[in-house]
Amino acid sequence: MPHLLKDLENLSLAQKSSVNAKPTDVDYVVDISVQASRDSNPLIAAASSNSSICLMSKANLQLISTIQGHTDTITKVQFCKSNSHILYSSSKDKTLRCWDTRSSKQAQFFQTPVSINVELLSMDVSQSGRLLCAGTESTKKESYLLFWDNRQPIGLGCYCECHQGDITQLSFQSGSDKNLASGSSDGLVCTFDLSEQCEDDSLQTTSNAESDVARVSWCGEDNSCVYAVTTDNMFHVWDSLEGDSLSSIQSLEEVQGSTKNSSVDYILDCLPSLTAAAGDRSSAVLLTGTYSGSADVLWHREENNTNTVCSLSGGHSAPLRCSHWDAETRTLLTGAEDSVVCLWSIEQSETSPVNIKTKHQGKMKSRTSLSSSEKRPYDKSKR
Repeated sequence: MPHLLKDLENLSLAQKSSVNAKPTDVDYVVDISVQASRDSNPLIAAASSNSSICLMSKANLQLISTIQGHTDTITKVQFCKSNSHILYSSSKDKTLRCWDTRSSKQAQFFQTPVSINVELLSMDVSQSGRLLCAGTESTKKESYLLFWDNRQPIGLGCYCECHQGDITQLSFQSGSDKNLASGSSDGLVCTFDLSEQCEDDSLQTTSNAESDVARVSWCGEDNSCVYAVTTDNMFHVWDSLEGDSLSSIQSLEEVQGSTKNSSVDYILDCLPSLTAAAGDRSSAVLLTGTYSGSADVLWHREENNTNTVCSLSGGHSAPLRCSHWDAETRTLLTGAEDSVVCLWSIEQSETSPVNIKTKHQGKMKSRTSLSSSEKRPYDKSKR
């Protein structure tokens, strides 16, 4: 087992905190983003299903402030990589908003064109922070990639031929303003070179995930690969240049039974920097979960060859919704349907990971938002 995977065996709960001030609230964590900052204690943005965004300190998960403004479910939050004080969010209220985290006030406002007028289901920001892209729901078998320059509210244009289903995921390649990956409920994962002049020339690869795409991003040590997780627990990795398949999990049965202490009910995500790594591009490090809130980090190399790296328990009491792996600090953040954000670290925390109302946590254990017969917690029908 690679050295870093051996280190991951020590991953354990460092802090946990609720995004809700009132223990009677039952809102869940929709998405998480971490501030791109050299500060040893960056901010975390945790989007809640109640259409608010909690800004928290990563070191101790203390609530700093709450951002409110959206009038419908938030579908994505993303810190600007070139300006750590800027945060973007997309929503089903058909807007993309820019926030100044120093004041928690709205700084800019972008809206879908009147001629399109559909919900925004995904969003990402380029490396320079100048180019914004949002994916829409499908209407009459048409869905759109909408583009804005962050210096003006009027859109730059759109792509409308690559997908026929909801565009559920968008991800710019790390360090790039031009390389973009998209995933859709039509099962297709596309990569684009946005430096080209038109959509046909921009489209570089089209891969078939064979099911609704729940998550898309870039992976590998040089971010030269694209991966996808589907709503029915398939996992794929492709070479972003040639579109060749590097790794594929066709069913949950391929990883079930490999864990030491629990079953696997769904695949949430992977750890991108450790997936399709140099020397073994067919391997993947997966984050899986159970409906009761426990999770496992699994090392998958080929069919029926999956090992448990570590088991994560004591953090959540409901299915996980989102995660964020930081390869530099070797920390993992998770958000779940119990309204809790957890910080998992290889280094032992000097303080007790309490920072949460135990009364609130106890209430969440009785929730039955999912059963073993239902789809994953972030399936379209559950948004």
